[in-house]
Amino acid sequence: MKITALIVALIIGNMASGQVSVDRNLNLELAEKNEAKSKLLEKSLNGFLAEAQSRNFTSRFVDPLHQEKYEFFFAKLSGIGAKSGDFFNPTVLKSYSPDGEVYRLTVGFYGARDGNPFIYQMTELKAVPFEDHYRFYCPFEENTAHFNDKTFGTVTYHFSGDFDEIKAAEFARFKGELSALTDTQNQELDYYCFQDLDELLKSYGFLYSARQCNFLCYDLGFTDNGGSTYVTGTANENYIFGYVGDFLGYNLPDEEQMYRPIVEGLATYYGGYGLSYDNLDELKSQFRDELEKRPALDFLEEFKKGRKSSINRHFSAYVMGAFLCEDALNKGSFEGVLKLIYSGAKGESFFENLNDVLGIDEGNFHESMLRLIGT
Repeated sequence: MKITALIVALIIGNMASGQVSVDRNLNLELAEKNEAKSKLLEKSLNGFLAEAQSRNFTSRFVDPLHQEKYEFFFAKLSGIGAKSGDFFNPTVLKSYSPDGEVYRLTVGFYGARDGNPFIYQMTELKAVPFEDHYRFYCPFEENTAHFNDKTFGTVTYHFSGDFDEIKAAEFARFKGELSALTDTQNQELDYYCFQDLDELLKSYGFLYSARQCNFLCYDLGFTDNGGSTYVTGTANENYIFGYVGDFLGYNLPDEEQMYRPIVEGLATYYGGYGLSYDNLDELKSQFRDELEKRPALDFLEEFKKGRKSSINRHFSAYVMGAFLCEDALNKGSFEGVLKLIYSGAKGESFFENLNDVLGIDEGNFHESMLRLIGT
């Protein structure tokens, strides 16, 4: 991406440090014709961004309940600009108030790496008067106030574009079934079905984010607000793949002991893989094709590579995890799947559990995969 000379000029300034001092684009006023309020907004913003940089939000600048509700928003601000060698001072690009009290501020985070300037993130914040200063909020509620609502069972959908009721009903049914399988309460869920990633990010106030624009990050689907909100930028009312892992993490104990290849495998079993939506039959076909091209392929070796191994751009371990989940469920054992999931964060007890559940160990893993993919 080319950055114009004008933008480069805007980002030149002092490097960020433990204390944050924002620049104001073209010396704009944060509160028009009110110097005292402008200074208070700027001082409060400096304090908030210093807390964000240090990953330590306090109740002075952030409402704790609001922070809990919008975990994604504060997580994306946490630590921003901490690498002082890369980042310049944050720059306030825009400030306005619809009522003279609450302000909407647009802040740009810029820097340079190896002499090359970059734009990292452009974020809109809501500033609300609190005691003798301002607190800062995510603008999500205002940005989605025009959305339509529709409820299916315990799932209330929020959307701005076309809406597929059949897929929505399928997701609501699946959510109930997953709650029953895990012996957990089928709690109310708000499902924000965004038309695309851009709409999702802008609803949270992220006008631009290098992480989401250049890499797959949270854009597939994630839960917020303690697991009671599900958000996806896939324009899919039945995006199961992005939901399963977070559901397990929020509703079952000891998330730190869950083994990611089986968690993602279960998500793939129920929802197809990622954004490709390839189902198990299609994934098995891809594995057979890969084996034909690479007869010496060892599935145990590929599984142990974790995310360093992919077949048809799918992480091999996750797909093999889906095949193992299918095998366990075909034997009528969701408890078996849960045992595989609880194999430790690094799979410390995975092969022991796998042998207990399916009679598969390292010695017959490759041959078992050949059986599961139908060779």
